[in-house]
Amino acid sequence: MGDRPVSANSASSPALQAITEALAGVAQVNAMLAPHTWVGVGGPADLLVIAESRDVLIKAVRLAQAHDVPWRVYGGLTNILVPDGGLRGMIVLNRARKMRFQDGHRLDADAGTIVVKVAREAVRRGWGGLTWAVGLPGTIGGAVVNNAGAFGGEISNVLVHADILTPDGTVERVDTDWFGFQYRCSKLKGAGQNWLVLGAEFQMRVGNPECLAAKAAEFTERRRRTQPPGRTLGSTFKNPPGDYAGRMIEAVGLKGARCGGIKVSEHHANFLINDENGTAADFRALVERVQMTVYEHFGVLLEPEIEILPEPELR
Repeated sequence: MGDRPVSANSASSPALQAITEALAGVAQVNAMLAPHTWVGVGGPADLLVIAESRDVLIKAVRLAQAHDVPWRVYGGLTNILVPDGGLRGMIVLNRARKMRFQDGHRLDADAGTIVVKVAREAVRRGWGGLTWAVGLPGTIGGAVVNNAGAFGGEISNVLVHADILTPDGTVERVDTDWFGFQYRCSKLKGAGQNWLVLGAEFQMRVGNPECLAAKAAEFTERRRRTQPPGRTLGSTFKNPPGDYAGRMIEAVGLKGARCGGIKVSEHHANFLINDENGTAADFRALVERVQMTVYEHFGVLLEPEIEILPEPELR
């Protein structure tokens, strides 16, 4: 995932028209983003590009750079709240999904590859290292940017290096330290920097296929028991030191609390569910209510684990 800050830009501008023509068949003007998001909210993109290969992805970004058009690239839109007013400029959905299992238990995957697909194939082959991710939503690029993790595992623990598209349009290979990984975060998350993850290579380890499959089944069942189904962005808040966000939200009586069409899950309080055609405004309002209530009771300001994008400026 990579981004350049998306600012006001007319969908009918000559620059966007030029990009649309150059990307005929994969670019769409004023396309709604809600159908592409897991939570089912979000307005239109000035220009939406579906990139099915790394080459198309690079071409789209270089075109935007050449025409000075703001751009952002997303994978699964699984943990990003898209505003009701949509996003200005060019929005690219990365569908480049090649993965390669190599000698020495090295696994290489395009940034648009679905994490679950990678993890399950690794388990099938008897490769350990990503078993914890068998139920993790999203793409490899998003997992790297967010240092995704579950059940004690993190993407940074197995990442060897990543291919990056730099601000000047060249491809560079960077190692793990370059990302400055922290809990559910890297220096690329929400930084507004003009960098793009194209793919990543992981160091896996030899394992027993039957044992890995059993562990994967255990993780899948635990996720099913603890995480609610439905339209959600996953865990809404980071766990504060020494405590759990879900426990704190439940303790202040907010399970089932609602703002418009969005409610706090009664199954797990750290999940907000879109069960009544909610909006991004409803979601933000409920996030703020939870933060305020928890702070009043515990003196702790819960920090979002998801990325909440602001409403765009008026055109």
